[in-house]
Amino acid sequence: MPQEKNVEARQLDELLAGQVKSWPLLRDNYELFKQVRIKTVEIDGLPVTVQFNPSRIVSSGAKTDARSIRERKCFLCCGNRPAEQASVPFGEDYLILCNPFPIFPQHFTVSARQHTEQTIVGRLGDMLSLAEALDAYTVFYNGPQSGASAPDHMHFQLAVKNYMPIDTLDISRTKRIREGTDAGLYLLNRYLRNGWVIASGNKEEALRFFAQLCAAQDTPAGEAEPMMNIFCNYDKGQWILKVIPRKRHRPSQYFAVGEEQFLSSPGAADIGGVFITSREEDFRKATPRLLRSIYSQVCFDDDELTYIKVV
Repeated sequence: MPQEKNVEARQLDELLAGQVKSWPLLRDNYELFKQVRIKTVEIDGLPVTVQFNPSRIVSSGAKTDARSIRERKCFLCCGNRPAEQASVPFGEDYLILCNPFPIFPQHFTVSARQHTEQTIVGRLGDMLSLAEALDAYTVFYNGPQSGASAPDHMHFQLAVKNYMPIDTLDISRTKRIREGTDAGLYLLNRYLRNGWVIASGNKEEALRFFAQLCAAQDTPAGEAEPMMNIFCNYDKGQWILKVIPRKRHRPSQYFAVGEEQFLSSPGAADIGGVFITSREEDFRKATPRLLRSIYSQVCFDDDELTYIKVV
C-alpha cells in the first residue's frame, strides 16, 4: 500500500548515532568499516570499487537454499532480532533498521513488519515512496535469487546516494525505447551489468514501465518474479529507476575449490559497482579479467539483452 512521507534523513542519522552507542556489534563493525581496504578496477573505462570487508562473510557465504532458510530463524523478524536493535517506522508496513554489517558509510535495511517472502510484486510503489522521502539515499532491492540473504522476508536497503558507481550513470549511455507522460524508458547496454533505466516524474508511469519490464523477462519456475536487482533514487521531482536483470545467482567461481575459488555471491551492491570481497585472497584476485567473467555469468551482455523484447 502507499506509504506516507513520515520519515526524514535526520531520523536515520539519529538512529545510527544511537545504535553506535548502544549496540556493541554494530559499533564494532562500523569501526571495522573505517578500516576496509578499497581499490578501483576499470573495465572498458567503467570504474568498479572493490572492497575488502571481512565482516561481510556472513552474507557472502550465506546458505540460501530452501532447506537452510527453513531451518534458521529469520533475522529480520521482530522476535528474532537482537534486543539492542532499534528501528524507525516507515508507514504502516515497514521498519528501518541499521544494518550491523555495513558496506556503506550509512547502511540501513527497510524490513517489512510482517514475515512475507521477498518479492517486488506489489511493492515497487513503496520503493518509490521511500526514495522520495529519503532523497539523500539510494534505495536498492535484491531479488530472492539475486543476492538476498533473507529471501523469506521482504526488505529493501538504503545506501548513501552516489556511493555506488551506478548512481552516477551517465544517461547518455542509454537509448530511449519508450516515452510516456513525463517519463521515459531507456535501454542500458555497454555497461557490463546491462538492463533498463526508467526516468519519471509520474509514479503511475514508472509503475507501468516497470510492469512491462517484468512481463518481458522469464520468471524461474517456483518464483514470483524474474531475477533482478533494482536501484532507485529521487531527485528534483523525478525518480530514476535502474532495473538490472540477472541470469544467475552465483558465478562458477563461487563453487570452485582451491585456488580457483572466489567467494562472490553478487548482490545489488556488487551489481551497482561496489564489489564486496570478504577474504583477503579474493581482494587480491579481483582483477578486471576476473570481474568481467563474474559479471558476464550473472548479468546479460549486449547481445543477450536484445532478446528480451519489451512490448
